[in-house]
This record gives sequence, C-alpha cells and structure tokens, in this order.
Amino acid sequence: MAADTMQLGALDASGIERFAPLIAGLIRATGPVSYDYQFGTDGLLERLVTASWTAPHTLFCAACTTAAVGADGELLGIELGFEGPKFYAFKTNLAALAPGLIERGEVSYEELVGLTQRAAKASYLNAHVPEDVYYLHALSAFPQHRGKGVGKGLLAAAIARAKTAGYRELQLDVLADNPAVSFYQAHGLQVVAEIRSPELTRDHGFPAEYRMAVAL
Repeated sequence: MAADTMQLGALDASGIERFAPLIAGLIRATGPVSYDYQFGTDGLLERLVTASWTAPHTLFCAACTTAAVGADGELLGIELGFEGPKFYAFKTNLAALAPGLIERGEVSYEELVGLTQRAAKASYLNAHVPEDVYYLHALSAFPQHRGKGVGKGLLAAAIARAKTAGYRELQLDVLADNPAVSFYQAHGLQVVAEIRSPELTRDHGFPAEYRMAVAL
C-alpha cells in the first residue's frame, strides 16, 4: 500500500466500531515489554483499550486518534495524541471506568489492583509531560505496512497539527531498544532525556526509556 493512496483523519462511527478489535494490538506493539509487564498477556490490555476506545477523554480513545486507512478501507496504522496535560487527566478518566467494568464482569478487582501497582513502577520511566507540548502517546503501523510511508505520514500530520495549534514541541516516550528510535531521529526528533529503572531492568528486562522531542 503506497502512502499516496492512504487517507489520514479521524474515524467516523462505522470506522470506530469496525477497527475497535485492532487497536490494542497496535498499542501493544509500541512497547511490548512495558505493556506485557503492566497489563500481562491474558487480555487485560485488550479489554481496557476496548473500553477506552469509545469513551472520549480517556487514554486510548478514538476521539484522540488519527487513522491511516488504505484505498480498500483497510486500517494501516494509527497516531494517538493530545495536549500534554491531558495525558494525566485521561489516565484518571480511564481509571474512572473501573467500577463499571468490574460490575459488568469485564475485569476483576484483583486485575486492576495488580495493574495499578505495576503501572506505578513503570511510570517512573516517563519524564513529566509539560503543558505546552503535544504528546504523541502512540504511533503504530501494522507490520505488513511498515516501510511504506504510513508512519511517516502519521507523524508528519501530527507535527503539522501540533504546530498549527501553537504547541512549543511534540514529545513522545519510546523504549531505547525500539527500532522506532531511528525512525523518529530521521524525522527530526532528538533524545532529550534517558531514564532507567534498575529494578525493572534487572527483574523484567526493561531497557531505558527515551523522551524524544522536536521543536515546532
């Protein structure tokens, strides 16, 4: 699929429903070590992403997502991002979905307690997100569409949108061993912070986490 045949933009209601089962896999692919540690591999990430996808102002919401869609209607990749401080507000809003999820039997209290404990440890790897930046939470393309301009198009659109909105920088977090680091560097982003957790490295194989940024 060539980049010049794809469309970038927000999804309509039909696309939100149709692509919902695909989003968690794209999210996990941005940092498998981190997501597997925090959410495990028993479907918790998939259940929470599905709940967040249709809930505006939560961490994995469709309303915060720009999709790359091919001429045949196939989802190629996504970019999910928002104004810096909303990262924290959207985390809080996602947590607020917990009682309903428990009541409906979609997650257990024990699963969420474990997630909260592990996420707290993982959060030490993330530098503070400033107020005057656009925070790119996730940029992900399906393996068969990588190297074809999908990520490049999504990143360029995010940078242009952030610049038009008047943000000082676009920032993102990425694990140091992720091949995407080279991709981001090739498109103007620089590593501005490197954070390590001795415990997570020793016990769970975490590399360092990079905060990367580009001035707008």
